[in-house]
Amino acid sequence: MPLATRDAVAAELAGIVGADHVWCGEQARQRYPGDKSWLTIVHAHYGQPLNQPEIAVAPATVAQVSDIMRLASRTGMAVTPLGGGSGVQGAANANLGGLLLDLTRLDRIRDVDEASLTCTVECGMNVKRFDTELARQGLTFTHDPASAEWASVGGAIAARGSGVLSTRYGNIQDHVLSLEVVLADGQVVQLPAVPKHGVGPELSQLFVGSEGVLGIVTAARVKIQKQPGARRFSAVRFPSLAAGIAAGREIVTSGLRPAVIRLYDAHSSVLSLEKIVRAGLQGETMVLMVEGQHAALVDAEMQICEQICQDHGGQKLDDRIGALWWDDRYGMSHPPHTPALPQIWMTMDAVSDFRCIQGLYDGVTAAIASSIDPKWGLSVKTHLSHWYEWGAMIYARVNVPRGPDNLQEAVALHDRIVAAAVQATLAAGGVMNDHHGVGMRLGPHMQAQFGAAGMSLLQGVKSGLDPQGILSPGKLGLSSPLAG
Repeated sequence: MPLATRDAVAAELAGIVGADHVWCGEQARQRYPGDKSWLTIVHAHYGQPLNQPEIAVAPATVAQVSDIMRLASRTGMAVTPLGGGSGVQGAANANLGGLLLDLTRLDRIRDVDEASLTCTVECGMNVKRFDTELARQGLTFTHDPASAEWASVGGAIAARGSGVLSTRYGNIQDHVLSLEVVLADGQVVQLPAVPKHGVGPELSQLFVGSEGVLGIVTAARVKIQKQPGARRFSAVRFPSLAAGIAAGREIVTSGLRPAVIRLYDAHSSVLSLEKIVRAGLQGETMVLMVEGQHAALVDAEMQICEQICQDHGGQKLDDRIGALWWDDRYGMSHPPHTPALPQIWMTMDAVSDFRCIQGLYDGVTAAIASSIDPKWGLSVKTHLSHWYEWGAMIYARVNVPRGPDNLQEAVALHDRIVAAAVQATLAAGGVMNDHHGVGMRLGPHMQAQFGAAGMSLLQGVKSGLDPQGILSPGKLGLSSPLAG
């Protein structure tokens, strides 16, 4: 962008949001270094940042977002929306320059409907603060991700996020009832107030997981719950991962809905869960948590879950293991457990139906382990933490203790691991991601996931809603006039 053009756009933006909420050039790039993905961090470390906004702007109202998008549409300027910046796939990087749209000032709770147990909340509201505000009224937002203290509600929606309570309450798409969206041309769309209606397609879900490519979510009407009246924990050791999967499958396919089923493979039990609970764990371990309003039902559900586990060879462990995990469930997201350069790290989660889940686990973990030369000391720790009535997901944490001391070599090593995991996922009949979004990490593999016809369909939706291609250009593996 020519400097004179940039300054003219910045002046117009200042007239919309105030000069204190507009930043240009290096000031914008220092203020917004990018998201938390390894790709973002390693490129910044080597002085080649992926996040390269020419201007950053922070609106405080949906009207301001609309005015900004009208300006962007008129000038043909790329726009990349940003929430809490906690993403791990690189989706929030303005890697083609243009405008970075910081949405965190849209952070109000507009309405709480205690009769319907719904709430309308703006996209920039921090997830943890949202839940804290609801707790003052005896309510809770049951989307509870490890990133809650950093993530925004809009970011969770954009990346189709999940949380530890998903087996009972669902992923973020199951919380969303309706959306307010600003389109690429600045139009503000209020979608129908409730889902599952008979007035055409469910358009709200079109924008869930779209990572800002199709429109900018500015507010959402979401489901909330009363604070649970009772909560019970359990832990079970299994003779094999297959036995644990069989128990989990029977639990969810028989109509039971524990809030948490976390099944750790032997490696992850010892190297991840054991660091939290310090109980001398060995072998495959499942943590269960059941909660609800009625203690008698909670007790009965846990009793049945434990019996199912026993029927599949499970050995009941101390219930305190589950409670200890719950109390420190996000400790692994903080130092000293968080990775840092020169390590290479990522999470390669994948999801399938129950018919394919064992093959998915076997194929993906083996593919990751053999994806690079053994000299790099790659480790993979896998657990299953999101269960559905039709299947489950594997959550493979990958770490290389010291990567190459060269950006191109390090990224090439990273990309080989990702490609191996994706190829093994598709070969096993799975889907290459469950709930972290696509971003820059998985964008190159979207064609393999969707096929040519599927990508053509997605491109058609993009072109219809954003013919200039100004919203998050190049993301989701889509072509854009601005991305080349």
